[in-house]
Amino acid sequence: MTLLIAVADTEADRELVVSARCLANAAGWDARAVHVREAGGPELDSADAAGLEIVDLEGDAPAELARLVGNSDVDAVALGLRSGAGPSIGHVTEALMAGFSAPLLLVRHGMRPLTTLRRLVVPLEGSPSASAAMRHADGALCARGREIVMLHVVTGSTPDERGSFPAPRIVDQEHYEWSAWQDEFCMRFSQCPEGGRHRVCMRVGDPAGTIVKEAREDGAELIVLSWKGSFAEGHGAVVKKLLETAPCPLLIVPAG
Repeated sequence: MTLLIAVADTEADRELVVSARCLANAAGWDARAVHVREAGGPELDSADAAGLEIVDLEGDAPAELARLVGNSDVDAVALGLRSGAGPSIGHVTEALMAGFSAPLLLVRHGMRPLTTLRRLVVPLEGSPSASAAMRHADGALCARGREIVMLHVVTGSTPDERGSFPAPRIVDQEHYEWSAWQDEFCMRFSQCPEGGRHRVCMRVGDPAGTIVKEAREDGAELIVLSWKGSFAEGHGAVVKKLLETAPCPLLIVPAG
C-alpha cells in the first residue's frame, strides 16, 4: 500500500511532501517519492525533501508515472499544482488527470497544508458513481476521532443515474422533516465499520463555492471527491474551480 509522491522541485514541492506524508500516515500507507527527469537533467537532492528518499528516474514524466501507477502496490499519487489552474496546473498533472486510474492528491501552493487529519469533506450529489469518493474515504480514512462530513449541495438539477438519492426538492420549508432523509442518505453512501463520525450536511447553492465555504468554515483538512476525468464539453467545472479556490488539499477519486 503506497502513496507515490511526484516531486519536480524540492523547494516548490515542500508543502506537497508534508501533505502527502500526512495523508499516507492517516491511511496507513507507505510514502515513496519519485522524480522523473528528462535525459541529462539534474537529479534532486533528497536532503531537501524533509528526509524523504527520492527515487530518480529518467524519461517522459506522465508516461513513467502512469507506468508506476500500474503497479498493484500504488494506491494513490500526490502531485503539486503549479500557479493558477486549468492549463496552468502543470502538464504532468494535466496528463494524469486526463486518464487517471488511482486517486490523486493535489496540493496547490497557498493551500492550508495537511498536517493532521481530523475532518474531511466529501461532496456527494447522490449518484452511485459520485459515491466512489465516499467508499474511498471510508475504506482508507475512516477512524475514531476523525469526522467525515458528507456534503450534499442542492442545485436546480438532480442526477439521472439509476440508483441516485438526491435531496427532496422542498429545501426551503422549515417544517419539512429532514432527519429521515439524512439517515437514509448516510446509510446508502457510508458503510464504515471503524467508528469514525459521519455527519450529513445539506446546503443549497453553487456546488464549488459551497464546497469551498464548507471546507473553510469547518476547518477541514482534506476534500475528497469523485470525478470522471474529463474537462471536455463543459464537464469537470466543479473540479476546475476547486483547483483554483480550495482552501485545503484535494483527493480526487476515479468515479465508478
